[in-house]
Amino acid sequence: MTLEAEQVQAAQGDRPRQQPWREAGLAALYDAFPFDADIPLYLRLAAQAGGNVLELACGTGRVLLPLAQAGYRVTGVDASPAMLDLARQKLAQAGPEIADRVRLVNGDLRNVELSERFNLAIVAVKSFAYLLDRRDQLLALERIAHHLLPGGLLVLDLLHPSLPWLGREPGSVYQDVAGFEPTSGAKVLRTETTVDTDRASQVRSLRSVYEIIEDGGAVRKHVVEWQYRYMHRFEAEHLLERAGFTIEGLYGGYAGESFEGDSPLMLYLARRAS
Repeated sequence: MTLEAEQVQAAQGDRPRQQPWREAGLAALYDAFPFDADIPLYLRLAAQAGGNVLELACGTGRVLLPLAQAGYRVTGVDASPAMLDLARQKLAQAGPEIADRVRLVNGDLRNVELSERFNLAIVAVKSFAYLLDRRDQLLALERIAHHLLPGGLLVLDLLHPSLPWLGREPGSVYQDVAGFEPTSGAKVLRTETTVDTDRASQVRSLRSVYEIIEDGGAVRKHVVEWQYRYMHRFEAEHLLERAGFTIEGLYGGYAGESFEGDSPLMLYLARRAS
């Protein structure tokens, strides 16, 4: 396992705004809410593609680690050093045989430059939405295409902005997830508030409040505001095609469910031209 920073062509002053996971305190809470519904899909596609995998916005290694455990070589790229620190800790615990299959790169999706080319690229759990304008999203897709071998496959997991989701008014509050802090085992509740939605730019501002409830009843809070750029179906397809991809499939779930008007996500399989 290596952590590389020098291979990243960083455009100073040109970073995604309010990328929340750069903050170490918030990154430490990421794994409080386990999610693995998409892992079987990525394992199956890695086996079909040949096993040399690039994960963009790899975070703490939620997807990267099971791929490495299954025997695949994986390069993970993320803009957050704090998230990569947690990924390194997981890999160290997994042992050298697994860690040696992994390379971690601190970099920006829009301008990362790696010497290797890949069979499969993954952008999981809607991380693509931290890029807040069309130009940045297109740049990122072009960089992904650049790093794929001819015929290589991209899996892009996007939120589907359904009518109920779009209709949430400013001030709408809901408690969406509960879990446990990885280090202490304290219970964690996350409450999310819609601050506003700029429908012209398709950017929603959100406030997430994390309440960490310790055994003695003491409560710590972690509050973060962040922005999320959603895309509609044909905008996403247009950007993929402009970046040099041919769309192979669109699904509404990780088990290959058909995409419908009320599907919670838009899961694209897109192949780089040969």
